[in-house]
Amino acid sequence: MKLTNTSKTTTLRLLIALGLTLACFGLLPKAHAQDPDTPDTVLALGNTSFGDGALVSLTTGVWDSAFGFQALNHTTTGHSNTGTGLRALFSNTNGSLNTGYGVYALYRNVNGLFNSAHGAYTLSNNVSGDRNTANGYGVLWANTADNNTGDGYGVLFKNTTGFCNTAIGDSALINNSTGSNNIAVGCAAGSLATTGDNNIYIGNLGVAGESNTIRIGDPAIHQNVFLGGIPAGGLAAILFDYNTGTIAIGVGGAVPFNQAPLIVGTAISKTDNTTFTLNADGVYRVTYTLRTALLSLLGSVQVQVNGSGVGPTASLIIAGAPLSDQVTFAANAGDTVQIVVGGLALTLATGDNATVNIDKVQ
Repeated sequence: MKLTNTSKTTTLRLLIALGLTLACFGLLPKAHAQDPDTPDTVLALGNTSFGDGALVSLTTGVWDSAFGFQALNHTTTGHSNTGTGLRALFSNTNGSLNTGYGVYALYRNVNGLFNSAHGAYTLSNNVSGDRNTANGYGVLWANTADNNTGDGYGVLFKNTTGFCNTAIGDSALINNSTGSNNIAVGCAAGSLATTGDNNIYIGNLGVAGESNTIRIGDPAIHQNVFLGGIPAGGLAAILFDYNTGTIAIGVGGAVPFNQAPLIVGTAISKTDNTTFTLNADGVYRVTYTLRTALLSLLGSVQVQVNGSGVGPTASLIIAGAPLSDQVTFAANAGDTVQIVVGGLALTLATGDNATVNIDKVQ
């Protein structure tokens, strides 16, 4: 997806990198002498450590592996953890089945379970969140919640309590803080989203605070959509027709449409000026508008399928006013559609005076 302001994105990236570096500057390790003859330690209960201060607090934990300065430094009873990198899983005490790979990966994790962090500063502030997966620099850095997945630089960087979010792509959902159940795919996808829930963004920046919305593509860039099995912009078939010229239609007569129709797809065809044929089973929608003459009687119209009315009847209250309605119905191949006058006769105004849309929606 094309971003319109690359300088802002570059600045944001630099700020993230600089901020994380400064935040941890005061925590950088001091130089310590280390016995060159014992660089690593194989401990009891299937535990392994390598590095100054790595896994030094262990009591009953089993199957833990720590590689790097102060990796798994506080772990006591946690089991099946792997920390690789400076202070990876540093604060972990009884959290289990976590993997932290990278500088300060899962740094503040205390008792979170089933987390996987790959990359510097990934899930650094996660304390007790479970089942999170972060892959890339600074991914889910502020996270404290459960069940989030992020893949790409800075993805879900500001997420705190939002849960069940999935973001893939550089800076995807980077500004989301408390929104949950969001999906974002693409470079900067959903990057403007902040607190909304249940959104899906594919190749779209999103909108701050919105919920229950799907946005695919950028309207300024993407002009055409092609989906297998769904032609005509999302409708299975379309017919549009209209009538021109003053005409009086008696009771029981069908409204004429005397122009050449626009037809997309093969499910709808025009039989004659008053009748349309449906050529496939499915669900159809008919929308019509009639412009009545000032001297018209106050008749009514209704959509008929095979000669039987379906949906509401639209009645003329004031001569010269328009009549319009819409009806959706299930139909079978071979059914015919007309718009039929009832009650009293109707006279249509001069010029273009009747339009009809028939859409196959399913």
